[in-house]
Amino acid sequence: MIETTVLEKVLDTINEYNESHFNLEESIEEAKEILQFEMVSHELSSCHYEKMKWFLEIPYESRRESIVFEDIKNAVQFNKSIRTDRFIDIVKCWASTLIDEGHNPQRISSIVNEGFLTFLNISKGLTDTNYDDLADEIVNMTDSMRRNVCITMLNFFDYYNEFDFSVDEYVSIIHSVKPKSEKSIVRIIPPSKDILIFSRILEDFFSSNLSEIEYLKWFPVWLWWNLTNLIPMRPSEYCSIQRDCLFERNGKFYIKLPRHKIKAVNARRIQVLDEISIPEHLYQEIVKYKCATDRFGRTDTLISYMSIPKTFKGQYWLPTEGTQAKRLNPYRFTNSIFRMELKSFYKHVIFEKYNITLNKNPLDSNGLSISQQLKPGDTRHIAFVNLNRQGYHPVEIARLGGHISLEAQNHYFGHIQNYVDLEILELVSSIDLDSFSNKIDATVGQQSTTIGTSFIEKFVLKPSGTNVKIMLKDGYCTDPMQNCMVEDCWECDSWRISREELSEKQHILSTKLNASKSEIHEVVESLKTLYMSIYDSVTDDYYSSENPEMRKELIKRSKRIDNAIRRYINLTSVKERIEFVGNEG
Repeated sequence: MIETTVLEKVLDTINEYNESHFNLEESIEEAKEILQFEMVSHELSSCHYEKMKWFLEIPYESRRESIVFEDIKNAVQFNKSIRTDRFIDIVKCWASTLIDEGHNPQRISSIVNEGFLTFLNISKGLTDTNYDDLADEIVNMTDSMRRNVCITMLNFFDYYNEFDFSVDEYVSIIHSVKPKSEKSIVRIIPPSKDILIFSRILEDFFSSNLSEIEYLKWFPVWLWWNLTNLIPMRPSEYCSIQRDCLFERNGKFYIKLPRHKIKAVNARRIQVLDEISIPEHLYQEIVKYKCATDRFGRTDTLISYMSIPKTFKGQYWLPTEGTQAKRLNPYRFTNSIFRMELKSFYKHVIFEKYNITLNKNPLDSNGLSISQQLKPGDTRHIAFVNLNRQGYHPVEIARLGGHISLEAQNHYFGHIQNYVDLEILELVSSIDLDSFSNKIDATVGQQSTTIGTSFIEKFVLKPSGTNVKIMLKDGYCTDPMQNCMVEDCWECDSWRISREELSEKQHILSTKLNASKSEIHEVVESLKTLYMSIYDSVTDDYYSSENPEMRKELIKRSKRIDNAIRRYINLTSVKERIEFVGNEG
């Protein structure tokens, strides 16, 4: 049994989802490439795909960890619904994704040799359907081992769940027994500020006059951000999009995704969408990219690996050290390649060109900084949360996101508030990167409310265009018709206040902002509660996606969030003028 201290280290970085999904035609080839690169990069690693025991070098320790597949083979040999050789292929490819995602050898060994094998043994090779007993066995484990088993299996079932039998009950049990108080088991996407900085810089960079080499180098990052924030897809799905993926139908523009229809093993399986409508401007950008890269020759994927520049002004652009393994298939763009390209974009554009710093404690930084870089799978989370935020029914979300069961979505709900925070931050921030630093820091910090010149000019000194001055409880109205477009006078363009009264009532704005934040939290929790009711009652007709009343209720609660955000934005725009411009005068 692995030591608890090691398990605790392991669980800090294991996610409940996997960035890839097993595909017989592609996954084995990509796994071999990952393993080849591992052996080129680490002298002590010996992980030939065909072998039943792999060794991974532990950097700086001159020793290695092993992954044993023979024990896994023995654990499932009596499951007649599983082809043992194919199951081992799936597990090997899954293990290779863990290597590719950067987990250290101890983590990978504990995931496969401990968490995964333990679940196979207690479920009798995925044959035991006495789910109550299975749940009891997991609950009776030590906390560390229970966390390891639960998160490991959620990660594996996210990678592959297309067996000839349903694993939905296993997934439900795991979600019900996994420790809920441990923050480390919740998938954490970067803070809203870090996401917004990335988005603004990417937008600003691509609106500039790019050279051909810059365009070819960074278009895969631009397209990933714009496409996978719109459609929830795994990084491996994005990288595997076929070259001939676009088509028009009935005046709409579509993209075909590399998803295959699933054999329904029970009534709860959901058929996913593989043809999805996209905005025309995005469609045209993809067409433009294809035309620009046709001259580089054969490519089996939309993104042409052969077109990506490897050097620029003598500088090596891929953020890897040592000798690169030779590509087994240079005609495919893979998740491994994209992960390096995203890191390279941070290094050469965000950090070097835009002078952003990476600082785990942004309060210690003098300039604009981020605390966490985006990973390829983060946009899938953002897209899911965005669909939640807009009130889509979970079945609709599953079809768009490639989930064949609702159980797979459970771990996305903790981030709805994060998306609301991002939306607020984006709306109250300027696109002007020169002044972006102060705006961001002040927005996320706890700043005192001080009166600035812009606020005074707009609401105290700015002429109203009328001689009307209707006194109110706070300030006065300059609209003779008092045609109120907002609920609170403090948010209205027709509202003014004298300098003397303003100095007496600065505290009111702070109180209103706090109340508005509380309202946002309340309406977000209301939507989350409804979603959880749907997940807990998937067989109830009332919660069905076919029930128009349920659809109306989801939309209603989504609109409540919109209204709450709008009120907050109106108030924050006042606060922004007070806090930011006032420092200039």
